Amino acid sequence: MKRLLFPIILFIILVIEGVAIDFLPNFLASSDMLITPHWIFIFLLLVSLLYDTNDTFFAIVYGVAFGLLIDIVYSGVLGVYMFVYPFTLYIVHLIKRFVQTNFYMIMIVTAISLFIIEVLLFMVFSIVGTIDVSNMYFVLHRFIPTLIANVLFLIPAYIIFANRMIRLRQEQLEN
Repeated sequence: MKRLLFPIILFIILVIEGVAIDFLPNFLASSDMLITPHWIFIFLLLVSLLYDTNDTFFAIVYGVAFGLLIDIVYSGVLGVYMFVYPFTLYIVHLIKRFVQTNFYMIMIVTAISLFIIEVLLFMVFSIVGTIDVSNMYFVLHRFIPTLIANVLFLIPAYIIFANRMIRLRQEQLEN
């Protein structure tokens, strides 16, 4: 059952992520801002930082699988999230040896990771022609609201999952 724990949680987050925007207040939903929930990525970032060891890559594997699901369900371009999420998680996996895994460092790593994700998505969708906005518009109306919304998701996700992931990693290392 423990092997299915992360995929089940990720699937639940995938479903909730799709309806999350509907629960925003009307003044946010009807404005020019575009908030993109990257909750699956944030959960996978926690998996990478708190559960994965230097020799395991669960977050990256789940990033490929659930990135593909996001592409199929929500994105108009197949393969974008399937590439962007694992690529960013791999960068996080490489630098996690050099950072402490306390809450503040996880916040900083999350902000940098979301910046990488959003810039890569902006570049790909601009090349494909799905979006056509200026860089300043992108920063003000997409990146900053997305960053704030996802960091606000990180706070309860960290509180709920951090100790459990650390305990699961310790159990895995003991076996």
